[in-house]
Amino acid sequence: MTGVAHALPRDTHLPAGEPTAANPSAGAVIRAVPSARPRPEDRPAPPAARAPEADPAAPPEPRPRRARRAAGEPGARERKRQETRARIVDAAAELFAQRGFDDVSVMEIARHAGVVEKTVFNHFPVKEGLVFDADPPMRTALLEAVRRRPAGESVSAAAGSFVVGAVSLLGSPEAGAGVSRMARIVRSSRTLQVREREILGELTDSLAALIAEETGARPHAVEPWLAAHAVLGLYASLLELARDRVLDGVSGPELAAELRRQGRRGLSLLQFGLAGYAKRR
Repeated sequence: MTGVAHALPRDTHLPAGEPTAANPSAGAVIRAVPSARPRPEDRPAPPAARAPEADPAAPPEPRPRRARRAAGEPGARERKRQETRARIVDAAAELFAQRGFDDVSVMEIARHAGVVEKTVFNHFPVKEGLVFDADPPMRTALLEAVRRRPAGESVSAAAGSFVVGAVSLLGSPEAGAGVSRMARIVRSSRTLQVREREILGELTDSLAALIAEETGARPHAVEPWLAAHAVLGLYASLLELARDRVLDGVSGPELAAELRRQGRRGLSLLQFGLAGYAKRR
């Protein structure tokens, strides 16, 4: 499921090596295969190395701790949690695509995923969370693109270029079905449209705050907010264009080319008005 906060499928890589919005359902859990070689503790000890018989009066020695899991490898409980979450997301996506967001209850999603209703709410406190991430990965990637811009590049150039590159990925073959499904789901639900605008506002606030901090802007200065609104306006415009074109049957390289073309036009407009603002010294 994808939305304005993460317009790309959750397993799509954002441009320039930025963080990935990972969907637990995007791939199977990788399970370690036991090695065929015998472990050192399984090999018989040579006669000289055998331990002496234990003294019955001596206190028992503590058992050795289990070997720690490889770094980054989730434990059994975490794997189960991820698998349950993925099952819920997949069930919700299927039902929303069939009947729309507003006409599907959380109880139905739970039943379809094979869990109880409370489990759904444990993973997603609000129903809209099944569609939109509470903290979209797009936010982190966008702010990082601004922080990492080179000297002499404006906020609008760095953030705008990132937006154009990210939204252009909606034309990738993997994104086509997801964008089409999402367009229908969001546009058929007033609730999701309101939440989408809220997320856009939150993204705008985050970008404006970063700009204000970097430039040392006075409280209530309009420039950071103007620049942030311009960039997120470009993002929203391109996202809606992508949805329009996908619903018209346009996808793949044709869609990607159109999004890049329209994005460059929008970026040129931003640069014409904001090119000299917030240049890094």
